[in-house]
Amino acid sequence: MHTSTKAKNTKLSAFLVLLTSFSLVLASCGHQYEFKPIPIRSMTSYPGQAILDNLRVGAVAFYDSAELREVFGFDLKQAGVVPIQLRLQNEGATSVTILEGSTVQDEAGLIWEILPSEVVYDRINKYTSGSLSGSDGVKRTALWGLAGAIVGAAAGIASGSNVGEAVGKGAAIGAAAGASSSVLGLGTTQDTSAEVQRDFSARSLNHNTIDPGVDTSGFLYFPSEMKRPKVLSLKFSRGSKVETLNINL
Repeated sequence: MHTSTKAKNTKLSAFLVLLTSFSLVLASCGHQYEFKPIPIRSMTSYPGQAILDNLRVGAVAFYDSAELREVFGFDLKQAGVVPIQLRLQNEGATSVTILEGSTVQDEAGLIWEILPSEVVYDRINKYTSGSLSGSDGVKRTALWGLAGAIVGAAAGIASGSNVGEAVGKGAAIGAAAGASSSVLGLGTTQDTSAEVQRDFSARSLNHNTIDPGVDTSGFLYFPSEMKRPKVLSLKFSRGSKVETLNINL
């Protein structure tokens, strides 16, 4: 085998090693956020059902990882959030407002309060690939550097120039790009954060008012530190009266 052929094979091997490494890094960054529409169930299909003075409520807790991935597109519990979907039918003559203070009792008998909306956004945004502040920003820069290194290696192989030199130049360019841009669909912090906030805010029922004759649905979000949820205590106001409705999940 000629010396030039051996050199090219060595360069190709180096490129393949870098390509494999880059693929592994991408695989570990697979928590990208993407909006996924969630259907509304018929009232009778909800596992939890309760009626109080013409307010009819159906509830279902999403706790199993497989179901969360199917419904939301990723394991929301791993992000630190357990969602409970509600459907409410106000068949009375007075508006009903969902209040802060609703709780869930888990199978261990512990009581957990609703997560504040800003905590929900923060947990989800940190888990998905859109969270690139702090240490995650460093990870993104490193990812860009690796991408640049692979491009540099490819350029070195194609041109027959020094692979090590090409890799170094490519990594430097890639790291610089990673400080300000997005790569391979990872997106920017600002864009993904706004998307997470918009989607989960639109779906949240906390503070919502349900007028007479209205049938609506949405989610309450609880911390994933809980065990499997068993009883939802839904706190709401109707006129000047504050009430709590317990729903077995």
